[in-house]
Amino acid sequence: MLAKDIYAFRSELQNRNTFFAYSGYFSENLMLSLGNAVKQQMELQNTERKVARRVFGVFVEQVQNIIRYSDEQAWLSDTKASRLSNGVVAFGHENQSFFVICGNPVPQEEAVTLRERLEIIRGMDGETLRKHYRTKLREEPEAQSEGGSIGLIEIARRATQPLEYDFYDMDDGRKFFVLKAFV
Repeated sequence: MLAKDIYAFRSELQNRNTFFAYSGYFSENLMLSLGNAVKQQMELQNTERKVARRVFGVFVEQVQNIIRYSDEQAWLSDTKASRLSNGVVAFGHENQSFFVICGNPVPQEEAVTLRERLEIIRGMDGETLRKHYRTKLREEPEAQSEGGSIGLIEIARRATQPLEYDFYDMDDGRKFFVLKAFV
């Protein structure tokens, strides 16, 4: 049964043109290792350099969002660098584009804010996104932000289609947030 289940899982990934998927705890070190796998897959696909850089950039931003904002975290020690954050990421090819999709638990109230931000970003064209990005760079980061509140804007700027997102109600009252970007 074990081989059959894993084979079925592998087949499902292949049917969805998914090159790899990871589910579990993320760290900065793991992000670098997975990022190398993304780069190697791009090389295997003979991907144009510019596209490969954009895919890699989206991948890094998505995984950083899991590390910084997942509502499911563990700590190896008391330092920020020891934080492990639970989520899932997958990378593949669909409709002549590469995709990076990620997901992680978020608090209910954060889902409302995320939805509002994403709807604003989805309504912007390239030039408006560029201006919005520059404005955000000049502003102070939001209190709960561990970056410059620009990660989602960065992803949208690199994406070739509007970002796709969804929320799933988890049994414990939290939401499972999913973000998909095409490059």
